[in-house]
Amino acid sequence: MASESSAAHVLRMVWPFGLAYAMSYALRTINAVLAPNLVDELSLSASELGLLASAYFLSFALMQIPLGAWLDRDGPRRVESLLLLLAIAGSVLTATAQSFWVLWVGRALIGIGVSACLMAAYKAYRMSFSEQYQAPLASVMLMLGSLGALAATLPVEWLLNEVGWRHTFWILSGLFVVSWLAIRFRLPELRPEKRVGASLWGDALVGLKTVARHSEFTRLLPFAVLTYGGFLAMQSLWLGPWLTKVEGLSDGEAAAGLFVLTAVIAASHFATAWIARALLARGRGLNGLMHGGQFVLASLCASSVLGLWPHPLWGWGLAFVAAGTSTLSYSRFALAFPPEFSARATTAFNFLIFLGAFGVQWGIGVLIDGFSGWGLTTPMAMRAAVGCWVLSQFASLAWMIWAPSTRAAHPVRGAG
Repeated sequence: MASESSAAHVLRMVWPFGLAYAMSYALRTINAVLAPNLVDELSLSASELGLLASAYFLSFALMQIPLGAWLDRDGPRRVESLLLLLAIAGSVLTATAQSFWVLWVGRALIGIGVSACLMAAYKAYRMSFSEQYQAPLASVMLMLGSLGALAATLPVEWLLNEVGWRHTFWILSGLFVVSWLAIRFRLPELRPEKRVGASLWGDALVGLKTVARHSEFTRLLPFAVLTYGGFLAMQSLWLGPWLTKVEGLSDGEAAAGLFVLTAVIAASHFATAWIARALLARGRGLNGLMHGGQFVLASLCASSVLGLWPHPLWGWGLAFVAAGTSTLSYSRFALAFPPEFSARATTAFNFLIFLGAFGVQWGIGVLIDGFSGWGLTTPMAMRAAVGCWVLSQFASLAWMIWAPSTRAAHPVRGAG
């Protein structure tokens, strides 16, 4: 680590992972802007649109099971460079697809290919830099991810108008190639000093079973699947159609609205981190902040569904501010386990969140089609479907606060 103070060395380590993570975030949220083009060209129903968009989340979620053990065994450079090849293949397949299921496979490959973008970066930084560098580098990665999400709004809308959605995916493929080349040929090997365990999947499944037996897993499971996963489902797909179909905005106005909302959630993540550090410095717990934030989030989502705001961005914007407290769940969950187990705990929690995003994203589409079949107009069907998700938020919060718990082997530090 002698050269770690060199700005050139830090940049060399950060930008390849940062570009890959920004791309992963852009591909996660791009369907909110892309949805009208896909619906028009392929005549997709709401449930088909939800299933197509959620393929990313399903494959991403499933990859979290072996990912922690795989990174520990083979190192971040080798794992990330292999997975990014699948992201490139998925982007190319999407750009050339002529049918729904080919598009679905392409999106699933992208989900697999980007599943390690953030975790591989964290692993590489932990192996390359001392402890004082970890928090700043983590913040840089989150900032770059937010930039990727912003790029998937107005810039993608501009690209769609200029070159179409297929050429947009060719451009994305090229950016993935740049990141892959940098990670494969410019980064050090970063191999672990010794291999962990005898079997990758055996290691991963034992870790998952251990996490699943913990009381904090049971307590946070509904929140991870329904609230956090549901929020990702809304942000990455359904808010775009909501703004056009329910609120009557044009495609360009909806893209601008998503740009604003994405900037709000990025700022909210940083504000939540600052507040959390201040509370911990004063010996206060974080659970109260998380519980209060989740109640405000559910309440503001409910007010937006009911149309209580003079402009839709007011209600959703304030909801996105409250959504920043969701990220506290990662720390809360990781702190319930010993340090040597925290990586596998975090990837297991990630598995729940992205599995929830898959289920809620598809489920909202199924509900929209179902309510439409009962005679509701499209705007009313969307309000009813999203309203079901809002009710699940309140139920998840109640369970998180009042669920019976057993004595944890490693209680949450800083809980209160």
